[in-house]
Amino acid sequence: MTSMKEKEYIVSVTGYSRIFVKPNYFTIDVSLGCISDTMDNSLKKINKDMTSLYRLAESVGIKKEIVNVVDLNFDLEYEWKKNTYIFVGYKVEQQVTIEMDVTSENETMAKIFISRISGLLSNMKQCKINYNLKNKKEHLKKVRELAFLDAQEKAEQYTKLANIKIVGTNTISDIEPIQQYSRNNAPYECDSLSGSGEDTSLPNGKKIVLESKVFVVFDIGKK
Repeated sequence: MTSMKEKEYIVSVTGYSRIFVKPNYFTIDVSLGCISDTMDNSLKKINKDMTSLYRLAESVGIKKEIVNVVDLNFDLEYEWKKNTYIFVGYKVEQQVTIEMDVTSENETMAKIFISRISGLLSNMKQCKINYNLKNKKEHLKKVRELAFLDAQEKAEQYTKLANIKIVGTNTISDIEPIQQYSRNNAPYECDSLSGSGEDTSLPNGKKIVLESKVFVVFDIGKK
């Protein structure tokens, strides 16, 4: 004799958390690009800018060894004109990054570097500072935990209103991968969703924001 499977009683909720973390390193990212009549001429112009970039870095106290070429591309440039592609020239693009720990001394050097580079390199397309976070394992663990606690708090509120109780956790899954983005020089904002007392004391300025969303199913039963 087979018995009918008991009906499953569950409550499903979404948990959300957001924490603010001080960045511990930054990169100065420089993009160079040149189009010329020969590939050799394009490369020479990029190399000339690189020589100027190295000199500038050393003049403000940035060691040459941490100036890294992370990407170098060669291509042919065309433009669409009069219903056909017209050859424009030989293109060279190069990406340079300088990685430094976040200290007042390093940030001062970076600001001086940025202020001087725009008028120095004839083929520079972009130069910006990006803040980031190393060794983020504990922060990722924390933001996941806070998202689950947020879901649990919601579920407890709903079950209390319905005069039932949570008897266990059925499933937990990420709605999407943990989101990370940088807020540089933005007014500090903190709301009830941040979930972390230690993060609310961060000063105005640079911060890394980590956000997590989880979907949690709780088993429920009568009180």
